[in-house]
Amino acid sequence: MLWSLSAEIAESSPWHEHGIFEFVLCRDFGGRLLTGETEIPLRPARTILVPPDLRHRFLFEAGETGRLKIICVPPKDLPGFLSPAQTAMLDGLCGIGVSVADHPEQELWLGELSDLIADGLGQDDERAQQLNWSAMSLLLALHAKERQVAKDRSGDRHRAKIREMIAWIDGNLAEPLTIQQAMSQFGLSRSLLTREFRHYTGKSFVDYCNARRVQKAAMTLVSRADSVTQVAFDSGFSNLSHFHRQFKAHFGLTPAAFRHKVREDGGL
Repeated sequence: MLWSLSAEIAESSPWHEHGIFEFVLCRDFGGRLLTGETEIPLRPARTILVPPDLRHRFLFEAGETGRLKIICVPPKDLPGFLSPAQTAMLDGLCGIGVSVADHPEQELWLGELSDLIADGLGQDDERAQQLNWSAMSLLLALHAKERQVAKDRSGDRHRAKIREMIAWIDGNLAEPLTIQQAMSQFGLSRSLLTREFRHYTGKSFVDYCNARRVQKAAMTLVSRADSVTQVAFDSGFSNLSHFHRQFKAHFGLTPAAFRHKVREDGGL
């Protein structure tokens, strides 16, 4: 049974260690996580996986506040909720110590996924447990995928404007967004927008919009009983065949198979 905490933290913690996996999702700038060998800044859309029995602490200077979602995963529960491949992946990550991944293009998606995991000391209800672990398995998969390519983009000159653009996209996924609209909305030339958007997100404008729509659809498939067609339209896809192609390219499964896998098997 996993448990979690969402909190704004302004006080440093003592050095501590425990026999669980600690998965940290950072929601804002502020503070650092320290181990005996590593100092990791806490920044938005960064995930950190701390393996069991590793001594660490959170450190905040005067005036700093960290907004964090901390999810604790007992190793003994892994075989009951994660596939053997996922368990092996987790063991491999822990073999390198603390692992860090940055997901600037998936910040909202990460927040939505983590919010599916209810805060507290675990859920006794079987359905709630299944939803918690399904979300956790997706978070771990995203962390493992991005760990090798994480980059420090804190100095990007156009970061603030691109972050505003990403928020605008995420708030209007159901609309037929175009790069021309974005250029007009944010006062950027096509070449500058194209270059800076790809530099920040690792994707083109169109690919990012499609990825976010697919991610929104995946959340809906897991949490609601709407038909696949309705989910596609609500997520901003006007063409059902295009939706199926994009979804399978992203998750390796059709939407219906994805829903069945998560609901019936508890994970991917």
